[in-house]
Amino acid sequence: MGSEVLLYGYGAVCISMLVFNIIYNILMKRKVWRLEKRSKRFADEMERQLERVRNGEEMSPGYMKHLQRRLSHVNNLIAFDRVMDEHLSAEEDEAVSEYHRQIQPVILYLTVLYKDRDNMQAAYFAYFLSRHKLKKHMSVDAVQDILVEYMKKDSLYCRVNAMQALYDFGSAVNVAEAVVLLDRNGGFFHEKILTDGLLSFTGSHEKLMELLWGRFERFSDKTKLAVLNYIRFRSGDYCERIFRIMCEQDENKELRLSAIRYFGRYYYEPAKEPLLAFASDKDTVNWEYAAISITSLASYQGSDVLHVLMGAMHSSNWYIRKNAAASLEKHQLDYTDLSEVAGSNDRYAREMMLYQLDSRKHEEITKEIAV
Repeated sequence: MGSEVLLYGYGAVCISMLVFNIIYNILMKRKVWRLEKRSKRFADEMERQLERVRNGEEMSPGYMKHLQRRLSHVNNLIAFDRVMDEHLSAEEDEAVSEYHRQIQPVILYLTVLYKDRDNMQAAYFAYFLSRHKLKKHMSVDAVQDILVEYMKKDSLYCRVNAMQALYDFGSAVNVAEAVVLLDRNGGFFHEKILTDGLLSFTGSHEKLMELLWGRFERFSDKTKLAVLNYIRFRSGDYCERIFRIMCEQDENKELRLSAIRYFGRYYYEPAKEPLLAFASDKDTVNWEYAAISITSLASYQGSDVLHVLMGAMHSSNWYIRKNAAASLEKHQLDYTDLSEVAGSNDRYAREMMLYQLDSRKHEEITKEIAV
């Protein structure tokens, strides 16, 4: 009897799952059908307006109010987003540019409207702006000012999408203000996300870097690190300022390490001595400073540099030995010089150097085969 109850129960669960899947599929198909219906309606209306523009006429007077009213609903905005992808991708089409120009008031209205909507709707609208890069057709100062306010939302998606839209609009002032708001309100997201976003900025990087550096001391350490990494990838004009960060012992450790990496990317003669000092430090507590400094020393010449790198090959720390071998290889020493390390009595130094030598030979053979 017990086994029969269990069997019937299992059958009921299977039937329930089957019914659920059927209903779910019906609802999803209905949702897709509605989206396609909305999209077709928007596409037909858009084509009529584009035809008027091509004939030298203004768009229909009631079209703007109609568009404004309909796009106030996020489901319609999703459909309009889809139509924009399919019908307004021809940037060289003058009618498309004119269409974008004439719907500026609608976009401004929606920017204000969605700012006060829930986080997901606000995030989607910011995503909509970033995807279609309306900056190419719009004088959008008012839109950008409002987008900066989106940074006060407590949704990560909203903040990320709003920032991406601001990167695409290309205003250094607005992006800098958004970073300040992000830092001040404690809404910071991972420094790599912020660094990558700043690198995708479409405006003047020189102006943006100056604005961010002007507010650098007021940022939290996490935001400072993101800004410092951004500058490291974009400009070698900050050597003197970043040198002070590297040499300040009370400075945040991650900031100092980023500064050390900066001088591996951009040669700066005054940085050579501090880098040698970091690389020569035998204190195991400071191994990260040593490892990264040794990598940066690949860009510096001199017998003192080679002496320190050769000495680092005998370190007990694997990362220090690995970086030292790579830096020695980048100094383009001949095989006789490198063999001095490879033939030493230190097994670990010898194995690491032999590994680098083998890697070089492999690269040379690969290049010969490619030619």
